[in-house]
Amino acid sequence: MNTSKRLLVTSLVATALLAALSGCSTNVNTIERAQSQATPDLVSDKRVVTDNSLARTVQVKSINQATVSGNLLKIQATLENLKNNPRTIRYKFEWIDQAGMAVNSPNETWKTLMLQGRETTMISTVAISPRAADFVLKLSEYKP
Repeated sequence: MNTSKRLLVTSLVATALLAALSGCSTNVNTIERAQSQATPDLVSDKRVVTDNSLARTVQVKSINQATVSGNLLKIQATLENLKNNPRTIRYKFEWIDQAGMAVNSPNETWKTLMLQGRETTMISTVAISPRAADFVLKLSEYKP
């Protein structure tokens, strides 16, 4: 066996051994630009915590907003799993008009999201009515 084949076989065996020893890792590695090119329109938020356990494991890092299709509000929240283990949560967005009244929307249903260990992900929604001027994001522990 020539040297390059021997190196390839050794490399494959080492990779397989590392994969076997590490088991089914659930952490997520991410790569992004060092200097972001995005200029998000971040929303200041007010948080009401009623589940301290959930607050210690999943964090809302930021909330960004934009207007799409001319007059519809789009909201995007960045969530982070603070633990090494996977977490499944439920979330939903609710829309509010200028008068503080609920704007009913068919996309106001609870959705399930699994976050791998230390994973950061984004969730988003778009209002279906131009009357929507504000929103509420609700997070809940998923219990099957």
